[in-house]
Amino acid sequence: MRTLRFITADVFTSEPFTGNQLAVVFGAEGLSTETLQAITREFNYAETTFVFAPEDPSHTRRVRIFTPELEVPFAGHPTIGTAHVLVASGEVPAVGNEMTLVLGENVGPVPVRITLENGVPVHAQLTTAQLPEERVEVTDLDAVASVLSLSASDLVGGAHAPAGVSCGLPFQLIALSSVEAVERARLRTDAWESVLKGTWAAWPMVFAMARDGDAAQNAARDALLPAHVRGCDIRARVFVPGSTVPEDPATGSANACLAGYLAKRTPRDGLLTWEVAQGVEMGRPSRLHIEAHKTGGVIDAVRVGGATVLVSEGTMAVR
Repeated sequence: MRTLRFITADVFTSEPFTGNQLAVVFGAEGLSTETLQAITREFNYAETTFVFAPEDPSHTRRVRIFTPELEVPFAGHPTIGTAHVLVASGEVPAVGNEMTLVLGENVGPVPVRITLENGVPVHAQLTTAQLPEERVEVTDLDAVASVLSLSASDLVGGAHAPAGVSCGLPFQLIALSSVEAVERARLRTDAWESVLKGTWAAWPMVFAMARDGDAAQNAARDALLPAHVRGCDIRARVFVPGSTVPEDPATGSANACLAGYLAKRTPRDGLLTWEVAQGVEMGRPSRLHIEAHKTGGVIDAVRVGGATVLVSEGTMAVR
C-alpha cells in the first residue's frame, strides 16, 4: 500500500468554493497511466494533475494532466493551479516578488510567472507553449446556433464567425451578440453530435463583450455579480459534451484560444488584454486575465492568468 499526498485548490478565483476545482497529487512515481486515470476519476474534478521530478534540468517539475476520461497535453487551470500549489505549499521555495516556474507538460515546456506578496503567491500567469492555430470547419450559422438552443441572429458572424482555435487544446469559438445570449445558451446534445462532434474543435466556447458602451446598463449588470468578477470585458461559457463535466467553470486553454481569436481580429500591434468572467451561470464564478502580443500583425505570445485559493490537503492510499 502506497500513500500519496494531495492538495486541492480553486483556480481562477480569489474566493473559496468558486472558480474551477483542481487536485494536485504528489508521490505517484512508478504508477501506471491506468492508475493515474483511476485516481482522477476518484476526485472527479474537471482535471487532476500529477507532479513528478523534472525530466529536463531546465524545467521546475514534470506535470501530467488528466480529465476523468483521458490524459490531455495541456490545460490552463491545471497549469495555473499546479504552479500556485507548488509555491504555496513550499514544494518550490518562494523567491522575491516574482518568480517563474517551467512545467514540463505533454504539449511542451509551459512557463508560469508567479507574483508574490510577503512570500505568498497571489497571481499566476502562463505563456502557452503553442501559438494559436485556427481552422474554419463549420460555416452554417443556423446549425451552430441550434447546438446552443439559440437562433442565428444571436451569433455575431462576419469577421467574428465561428472558428476552431487551439493553443494546445482546440475549442470552437462562437461570438454571441449579447451577454443575455450567453446566459440563454443551452447545449443540445443531439445537435452537437450532428454539427460539431468529430470535428477538430468540437467543444464550444461562447462569449460576448460585456462592456457595450452603456455605462448604466453595465453597472446594473455588474451589480448582480459577485464582487470578484465585476468589471470584466467579456462573459464566456465553455461546454464539454461527452465528458463527466459538461460545462467548465474556468477554462484556461479555451481562454488562451479566445485571446488568439480576438487578437487576430484586432488591427493593431502591441499588448492586447481582456478580463473574462466565466462560470457565472454555473454558480462558480471565475475571473481570467488573458492577453496576446502582436508584432507586425503576427501574434507572438499568448498568456492566461489568475488567482488561486487553496482548499484542502490530505493523503490517499493506493494499492
